[in-house]
Amino acid sequence: MPSDRWESLFEDLELQFAAERDAAGAVLEAERDRVWVGRLTLRQRLAAVPAGADIVVDDTAGEVHRLRVDAVGANWVAGTMTESTGILVLRLDAIDAVRMPDRAADAPQDADPLLERMDVGFLVRGLARRRAAVTVGLVRGGRLTGTPALVGADHVDLAVHDPGDAPRSAAVREVRTLAFAAITWVRVGARRDLGLG
Repeated sequence: MPSDRWESLFEDLELQFAAERDAAGAVLEAERDRVWVGRLTLRQRLAAVPAGADIVVDDTAGEVHRLRVDAVGANWVAGTMTESTGILVLRLDAIDAVRMPDRAADAPQDADPLLERMDVGFLVRGLARRRAAVTVGLVRGGRLTGTPALVGADHVDLAVHDPGDAPRSAAVREVRTLAFAAITWVRVGARRDLGLG
């Protein structure tokens, strides 16, 4: 009889220990998830958006952009515009809010090491090499159309001209030097203009 009581006591203790161990494991897993989410950046969230999914971006100038994400660089996101033609490149620092598919961060994709190093300056230098016409949205509102000329570390000289004109001296109204920090977005006609394929 006494051994039955001991066996029963040991079984109860084992069950209690197993329950406490499972509860502690669940707490640790929840904490790991919180730490993981706490380290996510907006860039990582955008890079995890599934291919072909649309996002809606509110920028710091008060504009709303609907696009299908094509590429995410070091400090920018580029996508095909869904309500008009062209490719839009948004600086991540100029994004106020993003509406993206639910649980976009649940399945992070393998990062492209080349894209992770490509900053806005890299893209704008490519546009200048291709003499691609662009429209630029400004942080304080307004737009400029022209062709990037000289591109520095943190700024670009934009040869301002009418849409559809070539950047010939007769068509260029002025050359405006813009800090990258003053630019919300850059719109180009096609992916090949950005050198992304």
